Amino acid sequence: MKPKVNIITLAVDDLQRSLVFYRDGLGLSDITDGGDHVLFNLQGDLSLVLLLRTEFDKVANQSNTTQRFSEISLSHNADSKEEVDTILKSAKAAGGTLTSGAKEYEWGYSGHFKDPDGHLWEIVYFCV
Repeated sequence: MKPKVNIITLAVDDLQRSLVFYRDGLGLSDITDGGDHVLFNLQGDLSLVLLLRTEFDKVANQSNTTQRFSEISLSHNADSKEEVDTILKSAKAAGGTLTSGAKEYEWGYSGHFKDPDGHLWEIVYFCV
């Protein structure tokens, strides 16, 4: 078997707040509303699903915990340094938290933010 990721599901506390963040703040479109979840069709065969945390916990058969850590990051490849800066500013304006300002590296330019539920995103431009 050759694994392929087709769906990324993020547990969220407030579906409407998260919908506004991703739709209006980050500009994601092509939305399917499922009541307890929202699905964004992304490029290729990839979807991003926002699922109410209560439903996520039921599906995963786990208890809701108040202690949460970001153990993964989602990355978006930008086309330029300016696009990195624009996305970081949009994320902050929409209610996200910048965890690092954009920084220059020998391989490119990168910055990070967390969405309203603490999911970590990296916005990166590779110049090599």
